[in-house]
Amino acid sequence: MAGDLGVRLLALRCDALVDATTTAIEDLVDYFDADLIYIVEEKLDMRIVSTVERTASCPVIYTRGSAVHTETVDGITVSIVRSLDFIGGASTASGQEIPNDVDYVICDEIQTSADSVSLDVSLDGLKHLARFQHRTDREATFLTGAMEASYDFVWKADVDDESIRLPVRGLAPTRRQGAPELACLSLDSGGRIALSTTPADKFGLRALSGVGKGTAPKLSRNGYETRDDVAAATERDLREVRGIGESKAQSIRQSAHALSEGCVIRLTDEAVPAADYSPLFIDIETDSLNPSIIWLIGVYDPETDEYVDFIDTEPSRDNPGKATREFVAWLASEYDRTSLIAWNGHNFDFKHLSRFIRGHAPEYADYWSDSVFEYDLFDWAVRKDNAILPGRTNRVEDVAEALGHGRDSAAAAVDGKSLAKTIQRLLVSPEGARDVDWDTARAYCEADVRELAAVYESIAEATPGHKRASVPADENTTQTGLMDF
Repeated sequence: MAGDLGVRLLALRCDALVDATTTAIEDLVDYFDADLIYIVEEKLDMRIVSTVERTASCPVIYTRGSAVHTETVDGITVSIVRSLDFIGGASTASGQEIPNDVDYVICDEIQTSADSVSLDVSLDGLKHLARFQHRTDREATFLTGAMEASYDFVWKADVDDESIRLPVRGLAPTRRQGAPELACLSLDSGGRIALSTTPADKFGLRALSGVGKGTAPKLSRNGYETRDDVAAATERDLREVRGIGESKAQSIRQSAHALSEGCVIRLTDEAVPAADYSPLFIDIETDSLNPSIIWLIGVYDPETDEYVDFIDTEPSRDNPGKATREFVAWLASEYDRTSLIAWNGHNFDFKHLSRFIRGHAPEYADYWSDSVFEYDLFDWAVRKDNAILPGRTNRVEDVAEALGHGRDSAAAAVDGKSLAKTIQRLLVSPEGARDVDWDTARAYCEADVRELAAVYESIAEATPGHKRASVPADENTTQTGLMDF
């Protein structure tokens, strides 16, 4: 709830919940624990809205009510506006207005348009937003359900010879392989937004590994309404459900235990990576999934409980290897041989660090290849099917939180994708530096590596259980892909 993490705003679009049962919606509302729930105007379905309203203990708001609706939570003010005209200054029939000290304005009429000939992109209502921003007491951030939650851009406009900044963020579910991902945004009073997304089909029984649209209703018809019901059942009980065989019953029951109890289920007795070494945990921050710069590298040593990072506070595409050079020089001076553990490291951290060391610190290339051992904990646990993890997704922060290792308010104020977008703006224009809170970025990176170490420890301490066969490919699983940004 509000306070340490800012105001939690959960954005829902009804078509993303069309297959959700009442139990799944109850689980969804409980999981996000939001301060405000906003129902996007597009695809509005009052049956789903009513279910959300009955379930939620926080305000549930949508634009078919008042022309302007304002909520203030923990000192942060959010206005929901039906029309761009009201942002531009038009009066509502009831005389409602957006407060001058508003922090966030939600309006689904805010969206981008592309000229079919020139392909230039414009923002609908730009002049309305600029006039509003010019006359208010503080810089508001504009949110819109007309664009996906991955949208993050700062528009510019001139009003009375003054350049006005217009930060715009999307709210709609993001589209990925499989189900759309619901967006929950943590909003703070300084305009910083941390975004987390969770697939819409990871609630209720469908959060369980091996339970998809076909299996969930079968379980429900046989008396298994919740994950706790499944966890309490025996494998023999579950095999009595039509279509559930031995391996699937074992998989479903193990997944139910992992989620219900917030624990790791070890499936094999394979040694956890780097068991023979004292590992260091590492995370990198870049400007994109295909980075032109690595601007922050964080390292945590659990033996000494020390965190160290290497940060470039003046990032430039002319000198993209500054943080990398400082990191690898430090590593070589401190450790003759060492093991590094990352989350999805083979596909990201190690892949790009190796490239940057070859390109920007070639004198350390031999040391890196001969004396640094790389281990990918995500690959070992998930891809190689050595463990079932308790998160709704397998992003390290979700797994860590499910294990009881949540991050503090400083680290929770941003997310990796938002940081990357901020650095992109800074690389284009020095003015973008005003959007960067370096201390918050460092806190975020430190939280990542400490959470990674906590997940590693939980996996290492888990008692290996029964091996199981792979889940059929046509069924849903909790072992989802990662969203690095």
